[in-house]
Amino acid sequence: MDPFDTDRALATLRALCVPEMQGRAPGSNGHDLATEFLSSTLSHYGLTPELDSFAIREVMRLSKQPAFRMENGPLDRELVHRVEFAEHPRSGPMAAPVKGTVREDATAGEWAALLTVPQGNAFAELVDALAARGVVGILTAQNADASEFLTKRVQGPSPVQLPVVAVRTDRLSDAIGTEVTAHVPLVREPATGTNIVATLPGSDPQAHPILLTAHYDGVGSDPEWHFPCAGDNASGTAVLCEVARVLTLSPPLSRPVVFALVDAEELGTLGSGHHAQRLREDGSAPDVLNLDMAGKFNGKVAVELGPGEPSPKHLIAALDEAGRRLRIPLYAGQVASDNRRYAAAGFAAAGIGFGAAHYHSPLDTPERIDAEALHKAGQLVLATMRALALQH
Repeated sequence: MDPFDTDRALATLRALCVPEMQGRAPGSNGHDLATEFLSSTLSHYGLTPELDSFAIREVMRLSKQPAFRMENGPLDRELVHRVEFAEHPRSGPMAAPVKGTVREDATAGEWAALLTVPQGNAFAELVDALAARGVVGILTAQNADASEFLTKRVQGPSPVQLPVVAVRTDRLSDAIGTEVTAHVPLVREPATGTNIVATLPGSDPQAHPILLTAHYDGVGSDPEWHFPCAGDNASGTAVLCEVARVLTLSPPLSRPVVFALVDAEELGTLGSGHHAQRLREDGSAPDVLNLDMAGKFNGKVAVELGPGEPSPKHLIAALDEAGRRLRIPLYAGQVASDNRRYAAAGFAAAGIGFGAAHYHSPLDTPERIDAEALHKAGQLVLATMRALALQH
């Protein structure tokens, strides 16, 4: 009998996705509920989780529902937030509604339309030049994703001095020459992140540990849209919890297993960076498996191996053995997540990514989770960990 209980993993996932969890953004009450729920879950499985907090300099959130109205043009109506316009992560403060005509060559009192957006310092320099001309704000183009939503962005470089609003590309073209009144009250506040770490002893107390990680934070809900963040990354979190349950009920591996539910991945992998530093200070040298997005199986699974030393050849061997035995095809692909933080800290690290149906969208819901993906992710992680333990 397969010990990985997919139904139990799905139940954990659904619990993380309820509206009360508020998209699990750090600094929200829903995030605190998620932390408490996961800590309690691991405790119920016989582990003793420790909560390791760290400071987050800034979390962006909308203080109330944003508004964007076009007048005297092809459209004369309110646009729909997250479908036709969205906050821009580099926006300056917008304490009150801002009104003006939209021009590509905007002057004083007008909105500047940027159909092409320069990157990095070039954008900040352009904003400074527009502000010097008296421009009231900037509208930038953003393409909708496959879900027809504008992907939610919760991090970026430092804000600029003018209000910036992202507008769906076709609507931005419609806006040129019209009167626009916009109010997107994006606030930036410090918050506290919390990693949840629990250790399962191995039969050899001298062996170096296997570290299994997944981030449990999400991008947070909007005032009018709930973001369940099911695939990204309630799926990986649910798999980790079920793997923890299975291993606590199994004969111990030779190596200790550390389970780390890390925080603030969406804000720049802050939780794993904090955890990796703690491990280095403690002199620990784990082999790291990070699972980010196990909500959809596309016929093969992406694996990213960290560069540098120690060599990840033993991780390659363990993953390859597990994948071949389970007939789960693996390929070298990008998994841009917490695994990179551990690899940068000098640990042998692998990122495992199955995928998700929708990314940073209100449609990333439990109903769109592929139960087969959860099952295969659990099998692959368990088999890889057992293969690593046998290498010792």
